[in-house]
Amino acid sequence: MNFIARAQQIKFATVTGLFASGLLAAAVFGSSSPAMAKNNDKARVDDRLAAYETDFKPVVSKDATTKQERLQAFVKIRGQRELFVDYLKPAAGKPVVVLLNGLTYRTGVWDSFVKELKGDGLGILRYDPMGHGKTLAKSGLPNEAIESDEQVKDLNSLLSVLGIRKAVHLVGLSYGGAIGTQFTIAYPNKVANLILMAPFTKPLDSQDQQIRLHIAQTRAMYPLNPASDDELYDFFLKQIVYATYPMVEPIVLEHPWKLEATFRLVQGVRKFKAENVVDQLPDASVHLMVADWDQYIAPKILEDLWKQIPKRARQSRLIINHSEHKIPEAMPSFSAKWVRMIVEGDERLQDGRTWEGGTFLGYAASGTERIKVN
Repeated sequence: MNFIARAQQIKFATVTGLFASGLLAAAVFGSSSPAMAKNNDKARVDDRLAAYETDFKPVVSKDATTKQERLQAFVKIRGQRELFVDYLKPAAGKPVVVLLNGLTYRTGVWDSFVKELKGDGLGILRYDPMGHGKTLAKSGLPNEAIESDEQVKDLNSLLSVLGIRKAVHLVGLSYGGAIGTQFTIAYPNKVANLILMAPFTKPLDSQDQQIRLHIAQTRAMYPLNPASDDELYDFFLKQIVYATYPMVEPIVLEHPWKLEATFRLVQGVRKFKAENVVDQLPDASVHLMVADWDQYIAPKILEDLWKQIPKRARQSRLIINHSEHKIPEAMPSFSAKWVRMIVEGDERLQDGRTWEGGTFLGYAASGTERIKVN
């Protein structure tokens, strides 16, 4: 079988699979809406509506549990851009943890994690970067890539505007892990710890190979096509995002612009490869958290990442049993308490060791040593 025939065969199989995925997604969501209405899940509906409110008025309040001041507002940063911020301000002398959204996250999705993390005056900053939550709703439908290096600059500007001068503890989930890694390399003096939760390290090999095959097929069949390889890559990437993400990440359908924004976020980070930059990470800075039931990132990918990070930069690695990719939602209490131990400077998490445990065990173990996590 020649190359073109083989490419056509693979393309047919791929398109058929994507079409079937789209039909399944339509069936799932078409049948779930009446069920939601029937069950009158008002709290969830209210949460979705509030998540994208554009005329949000600034709110300064006291946290009911910690009594710390809490700011919820749009904050102007560089270039007149505005980001929505939910900031639990630290007590005097206390550190700040910055939560970096996963690809489809928004500030509210962190609620259960924050509930477990807060206390003892710890500052917690969560915000919607470009392409997320209220910031997306206010800034409008994106029509170009949301570049990851611009997200890094935005975070730096935000910290400055909020008057956060001390080095922060970055917690980055998935996409947020890529942003956190880039930020730490760009501004090493502003980061006390980089805590990577199931981080994005590079495009998925299978997806990348599929797209490159489509590009090769296009070149063979339409040699006069004027589009560049980058343009073709983004064209096929968008097809994959639109056809498959609604099925595996239903949250992308909660706002009319979110699916397009998700594509623009992927488009803006797709050239990031952790293996090319981790050697620039500062000493004693990196903590890795791995979900052993991760449905998106194979364990070997994060095993390779840990080996690629220089030993001088490694602090701790935790493998969380029975956790899926979104660790803050799957294991909010266990993961929050582990983050707090890192922030508080637990010496057992500063020598590059690997730990394993989870909520059901109530502890993490490394060799014969155990750390109770409750």
